[in-house]
Amino acid sequence: MRGRRLQVLPLGVAFICLGCILLTGGCSSGSARFRYVLGSTGAPVTSVDVDVDGKTVLSGISYGAAGTYKSSSSGSRQFEVFQTGTTTNPFFNGSVSLSRGDTTVISVNTFSTMAMTAFTDDNTAPTSGNIKLRFIHASPTAGGVDVYVIQPPNTIGGLSPQLTVQYKEASAYLSLTAGTYEVVMTQAGTQNPISGLDNTYSLTAGQVRTIVILDGPSGGGPYRQVILSDLN
Repeated sequence: MRGRRLQVLPLGVAFICLGCILLTGGCSSGSARFRYVLGSTGAPVTSVDVDVDGKTVLSGISYGAAGTYKSSSSGSRQFEVFQTGTTTNPFFNGSVSLSRGDTTVISVNTFSTMAMTAFTDDNTAPTSGNIKLRFIHASPTAGGVDVYVIQPPNTIGGLSPQLTVQYKEASAYLSLTAGTYEVVMTQAGTQNPISGLDNTYSLTAGQVRTIVILDGPSGGGPYRQVILSDLN
């Protein structure tokens, strides 16, 4: 009898350990949020709806609109993009991987070759008195972009850019003292300004923001900066 108990005990321990693994994150999905920015140019329609796993979660999204976060599950999700009010002939139908936590999803390329690019967001709070600022390059025609973040009335003359971003890339987060900043973007390696990519923002302590670089709706310039509210 004692021998049988010794044989059963390791099996019981194994089941307990397995349960602990599953409860502490061994499963393939978890809590996630995503937001969507329509960045594909040459739209044949004025707005789109976005379905995730067969359910409409966003409606009437226009080009360059700053999206808010929607709840989802992490892992591979099936995204479809339709003309608003329809559920046939999607502009995009494919899988998008959502990380646990927050993700920014941007449709890129032209409408006829629409693809999705996902960027993991870090929405942890900035240190006291500071803000966090990040840049995503989603403009297919702007080329490499140098980014200067300056406080008016300063100019970029004689300065080096804080960072350079290429198409479909996200920068690291800049940590800055809260205040008013001018964001000037130039052609990489030069101080030649890019049309439309010079804007001023007032940012308060505790905020996290992402600035997305986009073409004009038909492609090419004038370009635009779209600022997304990540936190606060």
